[in-house]
Amino acid sequence: MASVFGDDTAKREGRVTLNPLKHLDIAGTLLIFIAGFGWAKPVPVNAAYFATRRVQSIIVSLVGPLSNFVLAFIGFTIYYFSPMNMTMDEFWNVFVMLNVVLGVFNLLPLPPLDGYRIVSSLFPVKIQEKLRPLEAYGSIVFLIVVLTPIGDSTIMPFIGSSIDVVMSLFYSIYE
Repeated sequence: MASVFGDDTAKREGRVTLNPLKHLDIAGTLLIFIAGFGWAKPVPVNAAYFATRRVQSIIVSLVGPLSNFVLAFIGFTIYYFSPMNMTMDEFWNVFVMLNVVLGVFNLLPLPPLDGYRIVSSLFPVKIQEKLRPLEAYGSIVFLIVVLTPIGDSTIMPFIGSSIDVVMSLFYSIYE
């Protein structure tokens, strides 16, 4: 989406590829094996190329989680209408839940997630500038919240409730 709005940063940096090695983050990859949770390199975006920086930044940030919800809905549709098959049912169930969780998770307003980019884009420029130096600490706070029991009483109830809402919405469409 950033490319559509005039930002070719990802292309110039060789990140528009299906080669998974170009997207690996060393720390994020190691944590997958250590903690069962990790991440890839974020896609580089330079909003200076956008004609309407605030609106287009929000749209770019929404596209990732929205694509997860679209994929989840497509998977749910296949799951809902396909004949019963234990192996495929399990595959589609995991596919749907993974995409719903990723979509909800990425909407959390914590740096470096898309939800933070959306919320921070709504602030006046002066506040955005004051928040920018704090973003480096956001990743540390984010990891503490996610990898410790703090997350059990903060973000996990939100994620669980959000998953229930999305899945109820999917079921209500077909019932």
